[in-house]
Amino acid sequence: MNLTFDRSVEVFYTGQKRILGWYSIWPQQVRWKRVLHGINFWFVFGFWMMTFNFMFVMYIGINIRHMSEVMKGFFLLATSVGYSIKVNCLRFVQQLPKTLFYFQLFSFKSNNVALLQIVANLHDPLFRPEKPEEQQIFVAARELSRTVRNSYGTFSLCTLSTMLLTSYIIDNSELPLVSYDPFNGAPGSIGYCLMYIYQCISLSTGCFMNISVDSLCCSICIFIRCQLDILALRLQNIGHNCDLEGTKKGAEMERLLKNCIRYHMKIVQLAADTEALVNKPISAQIFCSVLVLTANFYAMTQLSDEKLFLLKMVIYQVCMLMQIFILCYFAGEITQRSLGLPHDLYRSDWVGWQRSNRRLLLMLMQRLDNPIRMRTINASHAFDLELFGSIVNCSYSYFALLKRVNS
Repeated sequence: MNLTFDRSVEVFYTGQKRILGWYSIWPQQVRWKRVLHGINFWFVFGFWMMTFNFMFVMYIGINIRHMSEVMKGFFLLATSVGYSIKVNCLRFVQQLPKTLFYFQLFSFKSNNVALLQIVANLHDPLFRPEKPEEQQIFVAARELSRTVRNSYGTFSLCTLSTMLLTSYIIDNSELPLVSYDPFNGAPGSIGYCLMYIYQCISLSTGCFMNISVDSLCCSICIFIRCQLDILALRLQNIGHNCDLEGTKKGAEMERLLKNCIRYHMKIVQLAADTEALVNKPISAQIFCSVLVLTANFYAMTQLSDEKLFLLKMVIYQVCMLMQIFILCYFAGEITQRSLGLPHDLYRSDWVGWQRSNRRLLLMLMQRLDNPIRMRTINASHAFDLELFGSIVNCSYSYFALLKRVNS
């Protein structure tokens, strides 16, 4: 199999890099580009995102006595705040001291060199598949990354279209989203058209950012899982089909074991760097998602007579669950695969090895007993399907409590 490694690795992030570059989230290395992208970012973030949030806050405040209207605005506000926090956290490095971080927060420069470092590490020669079996694993992971990105993006765009276009097609007397309207314009007026365009662009901006960030996180997790599969294959093959004898065989086994140790250390470091970059923005997104799911559960029971709004809520609910699921699933796959590495090492032909190599094998097996986990902002929890189940249960519990309070 003729595999071009660097070009294949680019498949994991090139599409997301292009979209994040449009919104000036992808870090730039040239100084004048950093300044221009900084200006563009604050325009997008300030006008299309934070002003959008403010309009939902105003709408909730004006209709605070009407619970149904509050719920209509709240689930949109939680969604908008979620991707606003995610984007802002992703653009700036969180490991900086607090005073320096807040200074950089209001600068025009993106300091998230961690993202560039992760992308550069994906091209490390240690991650290059060697044998045909390893190349097949890598190609399958590359295609899975592409499929997840395209499928998630397509479904999100369908949801976006449902949110924005159904109102105009079925009933164009109202804006597609419930929010504060400073123009208070009648359908067909200039103010109405301006608000309609503003809502479409703002919600589309958040949608494209969510698609890019979430699919990029999933792609990196798929890449790490792929490398763990290749490492497992190499561990299993140590000692098998070796025609060497005596000291030459011992030296060859030692070399293979040390190569696997270096390879595992590189995978662990890549996973740790990825966790440090995404755990805060994704944790914030999941927290806001719980609020959105709770509001949606409540709204679907209280607004069942409004068929159009109910349709929007159901489709949006499915999209939100899909978003949380793919993040938890692919991050959890890393943990599940790393748990099986000691068993893969045990399947190597270690019985006849020299004592020094068996000692090295035991040290490696002891290290492999610690699984790789993509932890949330709360280090006691990791992104996995158990977290996904708890999010859904928690949202439904909050909904039941809210319904009981208002009954």
